[in-house]
This record gives sequence, structure tokens and C-alpha cells, in this order.
Amino acid sequence: MNKNIINTTVSRLVIVYCITAFMVFLFGLTIYILFRNNNVVLFQYFQKPLFLSMLPFSVKANNIWMSMFLYNLPDGLWFLSGLLIIRAVWLTNIKWRAIYCGIFALIALSLEVLQISEGVPGTFDFLDITFMAFFAFAESLFFNLFIKRRVFI
Repeated sequence: MNKNIINTTVSRLVIVYCITAFMVFLFGLTIYILFRNNNVVLFQYFQKPLFLSMLPFSVKANNIWMSMFLYNLPDGLWFLSGLLIIRAVWLTNIKWRAIYCGIFALIALSLEVLQISEGVPGTFDFLDITFMAFFAFAESLFFNLFIKRRVFI
């Protein structure tokens, strides 16, 4: 393959990864802000805007699926957005990408586990870790099946 074509493809992939990371992050933030009540960690630091209380969204976590949507999916999406940013920054450098993904995953896992104590705000939930692992696996699988094979080989 022509080197210019590869460079152009890599540049486009970086842009797509950054946009996707931003959209995934916003989707997780939207779930967190719109559908959760006032006891979210974000509103310990920032006052909840008044218009959010006036929105007609009333979602109850009365079953396991809705509970996972409200409480675990945002964490998984935020984790995925971080992995996508790392993938975008070190797309062609496998060694540094692996190092930074490992550091990022260790920090995210540590913050989740430290929620057991009072030192880190939030509630420890094993499903948060499960969602993070699922999104990390899915992102890696998607990259290896659809991008790495077609662009880098």
C-alpha cells in the first residue's frame, strides 16, 4: 500500500476515534445527568441546574436492566471513551498504547475499588467493573477484526 494512503487513513481513523470517544462520553454523561436523581457524585461538586429538575424524565430502577442502564452503563461508556482516546493518540505505536491502556485501566479499577472506603465518592459495584471489562474487550475485538486487518496489514 502507498505510504500516503496509509498516512491519510491513519489521520482519518484518529479523527473518527476522537469523535467517537467524545460522543460515547456525552452519551454516558447524558444518562448520568438526565436519568439519575440528585445523589450523583457530580452534583456534590456542582449544583444541579434547575431546568434539569423540571424535565419530565422519570425513570425508576425497578428491574436489573434499568438499574444497569442507569448506574453501570455510564461508567462503562466513560471507560470506553478513555480507551478510544488512548487508541487515537497512540494508534500506530502498539507498545505505548498498551502501556497507557494498562495504566488507564489500573487507575479506573483502583478508583472503583476505592469506592468501598469513604475516601472516594461513589458506590462500589462489581457490575461497573464488568461493564468496563466488556467495553474494553469489545473495543479491542472491533479494532482487531475491522481496523487492524484492513489498515495495518
